[in-house]
Amino acid sequence: MVRRKWNWKGIALGAAFFAAAGGVLTFYVWYQTESVRLGLEIARNESRIRALGETIEALKLRRAALLDPARVERIAREKLGLVDPDDAAIVYERPGPAR
Repeated sequence: MVRRKWNWKGIALGAAFFAAAGGVLTFYVWYQTESVRLGLEIARNESRIRALGETIEALKLRRAALLDPARVERIAREKLGLVDPDDAAIVYERPGPAR
């Protein structure tokens, strides 16, 4: 049996092939990993958006309750001691010429 000699051209071609295959495999694994990571991040952000939307709705309801005219009037009368003015205390002004 004759032993075959390796030449530099064959070794370089084999090394280049394995380097290219390793590069393609590395890129594929990175791409798949990045796809999964981005999918998980999107899912987290979507759930965060839903939670923030619910918080916004709750805050809108609280704001509406706090700005209720009956509540504001009750606080003005009970806590601040405000009363309706007498008819004599109301002063009406005629609109003057625009300046």
